[in-house]
Amino acid sequence: MDGTWTPKLDDTFRLALPAECRDDMGEEVVIVCAQERCLSMYPGPVFDAMMAPIDQAPSTLKKVRDYQRWIHSHARRVKPDKQGRITLNAMQRVWASLDRDIVIASGGNHLEVWNPLAWMDYIAALDDQFSDFDGVLVPGGAI
Repeated sequence: MDGTWTPKLDDTFRLALPAECRDDMGEEVVIVCAQERCLSMYPGPVFDAMMAPIDQAPSTLKKVRDYQRWIHSHARRVKPDKQGRITLNAMQRVWASLDRDIVIASGGNHLEVWNPLAWMDYIAALDDQFSDFDGVLVPGGAI
């Protein structure tokens, strides 16, 4: 999934998934409060695979317990309607400071929902960072 879209939430706080991403998102979408105060929307199987090692980590470690509680209590599974719409609940809208205008940006295997002003600030910083980038992305990796 690649791209950026600028839809609006309707009166019941539904957003329409971008048409070109609906098949990739599948029948179940997991909406999660994410880093940088945006929302991440994952296809259900992608979220489950991402969470498997975290959910299998020893809950005797406080940081593991804390993250498991935080991520799962901030996640919500939804099924898009026939028009590809999903509803954002109040907690999610507050987390990401969302009103009617939103930005949907691709995160590769997921989509992100942003407040438009927060997105403009964030992407401007990334534009500066990556406009002449020629380094390694992953420490110790080939990427």
